[in-house]
Amino acid sequence: MTTRKSETGEARWDGRKVGRDSRRDAILSSVGSVLSNGRLSSLTMQDIAAELGITKGNLYYYFTDKQDIIYQCHMRAMEASMLALARAQQSAERPGPRLRQLLSEHVSGILKDGLGSVLLTDLESLHPDQRKSYVALRDTFERGVRAIIEEGVAAGDFHCSDTRLAGFVLLGAINWIPKWFRPEGALSADSIAQGVSELLMGTLCCPPGARPAAQPAPGADAAAPQKSVPKRAARKVAARKTPARRTTAAKT
Repeated sequence: MTTRKSETGEARWDGRKVGRDSRRDAILSSVGSVLSNGRLSSLTMQDIAAELGITKGNLYYYFTDKQDIIYQCHMRAMEASMLALARAQQSAERPGPRLRQLLSEHVSGILKDGLGSVLLTDLESLHPDQRKSYVALRDTFERGVRAIIEEGVAAGDFHCSDTRLAGFVLLGAINWIPKWFRPEGALSADSIAQGVSELLMGTLCCPPGARPAAQPAPGADAAAPQKSVPKRAARKVAARKTPARRTTAAKT
């Protein structure tokens, strides 16, 4: 892909003829680079073509409408995450290193080519069949992450009472990164990916010798052994609980 600079200094695709898939990828990369979520919601295909420096007809050749562009951006990022999940599932490492690497690659996939800003768009803006396809892939990814967390709990590497909730928290925190990440900021995308994965792993990992004590099962208090009571004290307690017998005068 070749690019040129716009008047604002942003990289744009130069429209040079290459393979269909390559041109589609070039457009998607440019969409992520030059459009922000706030502007995307109000832009038309003509506006997007102008932002990219190509004709509207050229844009329509590769995408049916704006929703199709948004969908393809979502799928491109998710495909990168699914490849990362496949590598984690095939790895012989312990659950901790596997999950750390998976989360790092997942963050990188979201931030790559500026796709993050597009990913913040509401899924309701997609066509129903597109939304169904994306959600199915996203749910598969979530289940894969949860399965690794469950492996870590079973191996004693993680402490987590609710693996489903843990998965939602980890991925939810990552999904919000595009909201505050700035490519021109002090931290690069790679630095963010590594730092965030380390922080999130800290919520699951158990340091050596610091594994939380097992909690008593519900109702365990009722079955707990009673403290021994001195015999004299026991007799006093029994005497207080036993009602006094009534005495009646003998009839004469």
